[in-house]
Amino acid sequence: MSILENKSSEKLTNKQILGYAFGAIPNGLYWLIFSLFYVEFFYDDLKLDYTYMIIGWIIYLVVNAFNDPLLGQLSDRTNREKWGGRRIPYIKYGAPIWAATFIMVWFPWSYDNQLIMFIHYVVSICAFDTMLTLVILCWMALLPEMTPDTDERNKISFLVGLVGICGILPFFLIAANTKATSDFTTPPATLQPFQILNIVVAIISTISLFIVAKVSKERPEFQKDEVFPLWKSVKETTKLKSYLFYIGYNFCSQFNISIGLSYLFTYVLILGDPGIALLGYFAVYIFIGYGSNILCMKLRPKWGMRKIILRFGSLKVIGTIVIFFLIINPYTEPLIWLGLIWTTFFGGFGVFNPPLMALSMDEDEINQGTRREGMFLGMNALFTKPAGSIGPIIATIILTAFGYVQGSDVQSDPALLGIKILFFIVPAITTSIGLVFMYFYPLHGQKLEELEVKLEELHTIKKAKLRETTI
Repeated sequence: MSILENKSSEKLTNKQILGYAFGAIPNGLYWLIFSLFYVEFFYDDLKLDYTYMIIGWIIYLVVNAFNDPLLGQLSDRTNREKWGGRRIPYIKYGAPIWAATFIMVWFPWSYDNQLIMFIHYVVSICAFDTMLTLVILCWMALLPEMTPDTDERNKISFLVGLVGICGILPFFLIAANTKATSDFTTPPATLQPFQILNIVVAIISTISLFIVAKVSKERPEFQKDEVFPLWKSVKETTKLKSYLFYIGYNFCSQFNISIGLSYLFTYVLILGDPGIALLGYFAVYIFIGYGSNILCMKLRPKWGMRKIILRFGSLKVIGTIVIFFLIINPYTEPLIWLGLIWTTFFGGFGVFNPPLMALSMDEDEINQGTRREGMFLGMNALFTKPAGSIGPIIATIILTAFGYVQGSDVQSDPALLGIKILFFIVPAITTSIGLVFMYFYPLHGQKLEELEVKLEELHTIKKAKLRETTI
């Protein structure tokens, strides 16, 4: 009974939940604008050479992967007494630096020199990703520490998505219109509105992170946890089967995300009128996607996260393949919207991604007696961040192989087929692979229930020790 009472008393206040969710605004704004426009910006607008793009992605892949575990370890090992915490200081002081790196992406160092454009491309996206890693890793690390309750984590994960989309949608619509009317071939004044908009985005994002740093609190009972050396931390993190299977599943998820938004500028060519297509795409994403998120959370107590992912994911794959073969025929091509709705609805299990990784952090705390969210998030990125580069590389190769013409609103039939393959078949394949990993994911049913009980017992002991040291 004491454990259950302790669990109920740890519920977060609405102020804490909403304050934490403000971190979704910069995460969403930066990530959405960057993901939507950086490939188009360098590949279609500046017409950076195909070879330079591939080399840049490989460099980005390496930097993107290895900066995460190193920065995660940095956060975990931060002197709590000196800095007042190991997460919030990086959020607060890293916010303006992250803003500066985001702005740098959209100010070309050259419009015609391929080498200078390539250097700007590599430096800007790597600098942006490094600061994204540091700030968002620490922001994400706060959530599993703030609450051990799975349903509360799911609720916050959903609210984070909702706040993020409400915050980013107006700016996205403005950005899409501003970007469409910009001239990137020479440096005229028409480029400035897009740049100014991104400066405004950077300011709003910085303010949002300041709110997170002010409202969120790191729990004191974890501030005395043992800090492992880097090698031991890496070794112990990768011992967990639940974590390794989650990484495989999440790699496939991040692969699909990396091509889902970055190549939206090609998808509108098969969705119809560009303006209507963009509005329709995000209407489906918001209303169908978040409706499905709610349904998945309602089903969780009955089915559990793993079973929902397996059932919804299987239906998503089957429907995606069926729709693809239907829309090959030009007369049935409008059914592509049905395919978009289907894949979005049965992809609602994505709300479980952060809580699933948090369960591995909980399991590790039970085994090791210490919380190491930074290293878990960092090692996750080491294995899954490459998906953010591999996805665009494969997508670009597919488009090139099918004859896609850079910067053209009119494409050949083979090029349109390549876009359909990228839109439907590639995600179906990677989703199927992800479901195999989730099938072997061990933290479900009775084992999950036992984990939650042990975690509450451990936290009760830590709180008692904290009270003893402060008396």
